[in-house]
Amino acid sequence: MVEDDRAVRLLFTRILQGAGYEVIACENGAQGLEAARQQIDKIAAIVTDARMPGVHGPRLIARIRALRPEIPAILVSGNMMEHEADPSTVFLTKPVSPAVLTGELRRLLSA
Repeated sequence: MVEDDRAVRLLFTRILQGAGYEVIACENGAQGLEAARQQIDKIAAIVTDARMPGVHGPRLIARIRALRPEIPAILVSGNMMEHEADPSTVFLTKPVSPAVLTGELRRLLSA
């Protein structure tokens, strides 16, 4: 889980943990990439903010997929933006309800 807004990061972490997921919470793309490099075999999916200082969400997803191409991802943004059609990446617009976030993650992991 990579999100530069502390409040959103804490909220998403609580939501995902409440749904039974183990969460590695990172505050920026560089931290997320480093966590992925260290624990790539433990990571089942990526949940990341789209727009962050430094490494943006789409770039982060691409870099992690260079390590493990099949990893699914959820890209979350407060702004509407064009999203490349990719069945292993879901785009969600903030605010995201807990049911939508966990439902999309479950769907991606079961695909």
